[in-house]
Amino acid sequence: MKISAGRVAGFVANPDPGISAILVYGPNAGLVHEHCDSMARQVLDDPNDPFRATELTGAAITETPTRLTDELLALSFGGDRRLVTIRDATDSLTKHLESALDAGAAAEMNAVALIEAGALTGRSSLRKLCEKRDDCAALPCYADDEEARARLARSLLSEAGIGIDPDALRTLTGFLGDDRLSNRREIEKLVLFVGPDQTASEADVLAAVGDIGATTMDDTVFAAGGGDIGQLDRAIERFWAEGGEPIGLIRATQRHFQRLHRIAGQIEAGVRYEDAARKLRPPVFWKQSGPFQYQARNWSRGQLELALTRLGEAELVLKTTGVPSHAACGRTLYAIASMRRSRNI
Repeated sequence: MKISAGRVAGFVANPDPGISAILVYGPNAGLVHEHCDSMARQVLDDPNDPFRATELTGAAITETPTRLTDELLALSFGGDRRLVTIRDATDSLTKHLESALDAGAAAEMNAVALIEAGALTGRSSLRKLCEKRDDCAALPCYADDEEARARLARSLLSEAGIGIDPDALRTLTGFLGDDRLSNRREIEKLVLFVGPDQTASEADVLAAVGDIGATTMDDTVFAAGGGDIGQLDRAIERFWAEGGEPIGLIRATQRHFQRLHRIAGQIEAGVRYEDAARKLRPPVFWKQSGPFQYQARNWSRGQLELALTRLGEAELVLKTTGVPSHAACGRTLYAIASMRRSRNI
């Protein structure tokens, strides 16, 4: 049975008791584990009960092909339903799972298999098996988008008795990534920092979750791209004071200018900025959207190509010569900022 992404939450909240095997797969490993853990608690009051629960890996089943069938057909004390959790599943599990389910159907087994897998393409034999059989379900877990991150943050903060300002929520979701488990950990940092019966502010988010080094690096990169020498002076001094590495700053500036180059090329081809920016991955952080748009509109593609050439040359110098790296990095960024100011490119 194929479960669409929009139906996954409902299925997890109330799994079909007639299903014998549930495949949970996708690139969001944290969400895969979270859904399996939630369904395990609905199958058994205690998912760790050694008499009713067994955990296997895909590799262990491949090594002992009859193991899965044996576990699914085993009887628990009292005749209650058993749970078999399979982690790190791949397509090598397919034939063993199919054999076990066929044997179980004939024997009226009283067990459910929860199967955790990574990203599986539409050609995956394991995914195809679970989508086509009536006694199986296949649940996709895609990367957390901005809406999912915001929903998770509000939920976890509310459970802890904590509110959050709208600006703080936007900043928080900007720091979060694609994986549910990692996002939970970051939000838990904020919960511990703020404490119950409080409202989290943007300052709280920056203090508890924000990578201050990354923030200062971004400030430096945007100052160079904006041609603001004074801001660049202040940002690069803070970056050095925090122990920032010159090669990391050069590479971050390269990534920024590559993104600007991609947008500028589309603008020159007649694409609206909004349409071009919408396709950027990762998306532009909302607080940087104004400066990024200004730079994308005011650097031509040729100008950006020259800046990228200079950044590439600087990276080579830093990696292959004995030139003082902080000085070489600084000279390159000041030169790029001056290019933007003078427009003599």
